[in-house]
Amino acid sequence: MAAERSMFNDSLKMRDSAQQKRKKARMTVNLAGEYRLESQSEYYPCQLSDLGAGGLSLLSKGTVYSGDQLRIRFRMDQRTVEIRGVVVRVNGKAVGVQYVDVSEEEIASIQDYIHQTFFEKDKKKP
Repeated sequence: MAAERSMFNDSLKMRDSAQQKRKKARMTVNLAGEYRLESQSEYYPCQLSDLGAGGLSLLSKGTVYSGDQLRIRFRMDQRTVEIRGVVVRVNGKAVGVQYVDVSEEEIASIQDYIHQTFFEKDKKKP
Protein backbone atom coordinates (compact mmCIF):
# COMPACT_ATOMS: atom_id res chain seq x y z
CA MET A 1 0.00 0.00 0.00
CA ALA A 2 1.32 3.43 -0.91
CA ALA A 3 2.42 5.70 1.89
CA GLU A 4 0.11 8.68 2.30
CA ARG A 5 0.66 12.00 3.97
CA SER A 6 -1.97 14.61 4.62
CA MET A 7 -1.60 18.10 3.17
CA PHE A 8 -3.59 21.15 4.28
CA ASN A 9 -6.57 19.15 5.58
CA ASP A 10 -8.07 15.67 5.74
CA SER A 11 -9.85 16.01 2.37
CA LEU A 12 -6.54 15.83 0.49
CA LYS A 13 -3.91 13.15 0.50
CA MET A 14 -1.04 12.96 -1.95
CA ARG A 15 0.61 9.65 -2.51
CA ASP A 16 4.36 9.50 -2.05
CA SER A 17 5.83 9.96 -5.54
CA ALA A 18 8.16 6.99 -4.99
CA GLN A 19 5.08 4.80 -4.55
CA GLN A 20 3.09 6.34 -7.44
CA LYS A 21 2.58 3.86 -10.27
CA ARG A 22 0.47 6.11 -12.48
CA LYS A 23 1.88 8.56 -14.99
CA LYS A 24 -0.68 11.16 -13.93
CA ALA A 25 -1.08 11.90 -10.21
CA ARG A 26 -4.46 11.77 -8.53
CA MET A 27 -5.84 13.60 -5.54
CA THR A 28 -7.95 11.97 -2.85
CA VAL A 29 -11.48 13.38 -2.86
CA ASN A 30 -14.86 12.64 -1.36
CA LEU A 31 -17.41 13.51 -4.05
CA ALA A 32 -20.88 12.08 -4.53
CA GLY A 33 -21.57 10.79 -8.00
CA GLU A 34 -23.43 8.25 -10.02
CA TYR A 35 -22.57 5.85 -12.81
CA ARG A 36 -24.20 3.62 -15.37
CA LEU A 37 -23.04 0.93 -17.71
CA GLU A 38 -22.84 2.21 -21.32
CA SER A 39 -25.33 -0.49 -22.32
CA GLN A 40 -27.92 0.55 -19.71
CA SER A 41 -29.90 3.68 -18.87
CA GLU A 42 -30.20 3.37 -15.06
CA TYR A 43 -27.70 5.28 -12.92
CA TYR A 44 -26.40 3.96 -9.58
CA PRO A 45 -24.99 6.05 -6.72
CA CYS A 46 -21.28 6.03 -6.02
CA GLN A 47 -18.65 7.97 -4.11
CA LEU A 48 -15.54 9.22 -5.92
CA SER A 49 -12.53 8.49 -3.75
CA ASP A 50 -9.88 9.99 -5.99
CA LEU A 51 -9.79 12.10 -9.13
CA GLY A 52 -7.10 12.82 -11.68
CA ALA A 53 -6.46 13.87 -15.24
CA GLY A 54 -6.27 10.27 -16.48
CA GLY A 55 -8.95 8.57 -14.43
CA LEU A 56 -10.70 8.21 -11.12
CA SER A 57 -11.62 5.71 -8.43
CA LEU A 58 -15.09 5.22 -7.12
CA LEU A 59 -16.76 3.19 -4.42
CA SER A 60 -20.03 1.46 -5.26
CA LYS A 61 -22.36 -1.15 -3.88
CA GLY A 62 -23.09 -2.30 -7.44
CA THR A 63 -21.12 -4.90 -9.35
CA VAL A 64 -18.88 -3.98 -12.25
CA TYR A 65 -16.10 -5.90 -13.96
CA SER A 66 -12.79 -5.02 -15.59
CA GLY A 67 -13.46 -3.91 -19.15
CA ASP A 68 -16.96 -2.53 -18.44
CA GLN A 69 -17.66 0.78 -20.18
CA LEU A 70 -19.17 3.37 -17.80
CA ARG A 71 -20.64 6.85 -17.83
CA ILE A 72 -19.90 8.68 -14.57
CA ARG A 73 -21.56 11.91 -13.41
CA PHE A 74 -20.40 14.12 -10.56
CA ARG A 75 -20.29 17.78 -9.60
CA MET A 76 -17.20 19.94 -9.74
CA ASP A 77 -17.97 23.30 -8.19
CA GLN A 78 -21.21 24.48 -9.79
CA ARG A 79 -21.24 22.24 -12.85
CA THR A 80 -22.07 18.62 -13.53
CA VAL A 81 -19.41 16.58 -15.31
CA GLU A 82 -20.31 13.48 -17.29
CA ILE A 83 -17.36 11.43 -18.38
CA ARG A 84 -16.86 8.10 -20.13
CA GLY A 85 -14.44 5.51 -18.82
CA VAL A 86 -13.45 1.88 -18.80
CA VAL A 87 -13.05 -0.16 -15.63
CA VAL A 88 -9.39 -1.13 -15.30
CA ARG A 89 -9.38 -2.47 -11.74
CA VAL A 90 -11.90 -3.81 -9.25
CA ASN A 91 -10.96 -4.48 -5.63
CA GLY A 92 -14.07 -5.20 -3.60
CA LYS A 93 -16.22 -2.08 -3.81
CA ALA A 94 -13.34 0.08 -5.10
CA VAL A 95 -13.35 0.57 -8.87
CA GLY A 96 -10.51 2.11 -10.89
CA VAL A 97 -11.66 3.86 -14.06
CA GLN A 98 -9.54 5.15 -16.94
CA TYR A 99 -11.11 7.93 -19.02
CA VAL A 100 -12.12 7.20 -22.62
CA ASP A 101 -12.65 9.81 -25.36
CA VAL A 102 -12.28 12.75 -22.99
CA SER A 103 -11.68 16.16 -24.53
CA GLU A 104 -8.61 18.21 -23.69
CA GLU A 105 -10.97 20.87 -22.30
CA GLU A 106 -12.52 18.39 -19.87
CA ILE A 107 -9.10 17.19 -18.70
CA ALA A 108 -8.02 20.81 -18.24
CA SER A 109 -11.16 21.54 -16.19
CA ILE A 110 -10.42 18.55 -13.91
CA GLN A 111 -6.83 19.72 -13.45
CA ASP A 112 -8.05 23.28 -12.72
CA TYR A 113 -10.60 21.96 -10.21
CA ILE A 114 -7.94 19.97 -8.35
CA HIS A 115 -5.55 22.90 -8.34
CA GLN A 116 -8.14 25.47 -7.23
CA THR A 117 -9.84 23.25 -4.67
CA PHE A 118 -6.77 21.88 -2.96
CA PHE A 119 -3.95 24.30 -3.56
CA GLU A 120 -5.39 27.81 -3.97
CA LYS A 121 -8.12 27.64 -1.33
CA ASP A 122 -5.62 28.22 1.49
CA LYS A 123 -3.90 31.15 -0.20
CA LYS A 124 -4.28 34.41 1.60
CA LYS A 125 -6.07 37.08 -0.34
CA PRO A 126 -4.17 40.39 -0.82
